[in-house]
Amino acid sequence: MDLQNTNQNADQIATPADQTGGQKTFNQDQVNAIVQKRLAEDREKASRELGEKEQELAQREFRLNSRQKLIDRGYPESIMDALNCSSEKEFDKALDIIDGLIKERTPSESEKLEMEARRKAAAMAPKFTDKSEPRRAGTDLIRQAMNL
Repeated sequence: MDLQNTNQNADQIATPADQTGGQKTFNQDQVNAIVQKRLAEDREKASRELGEKEQELAQREFRLNSRQKLIDRGYPESIMDALNCSSEKEFDKALDIIDGLIKERTPSESEKLEMEARRKAAAMAPKFTDKSEPRRAGTDLIRQAMNL
């Protein structure tokens, strides 16, 4: 009989996993803890994804605004990749440098008039050879000027 009592006591002391056929049972607090942990992980993942999407959207918006600034200043869009686009301040600084270089290398109105006058004077200057007629001995203008 003692053996039967011992077997019955062993069955009564069995763990919950043994009683449910090898499956572990959870009390309400354990279930709540598991659910809270999974919800926290999901929220963190969603927050991280949202942050990445916001950052990507901000970068796209910045590139569009930068492209518009280039167009407004009369520059081609193709120079966008050559400029520092890390921040709006850096981009504006790069554009100001380009503006300064162009102003520095673009002639003023008086310089343009002077260059035009030089071109006209060069066009009107006498030529040393007359290319309109075939070259013959004695038709060289220098020879004529020196009475040779």
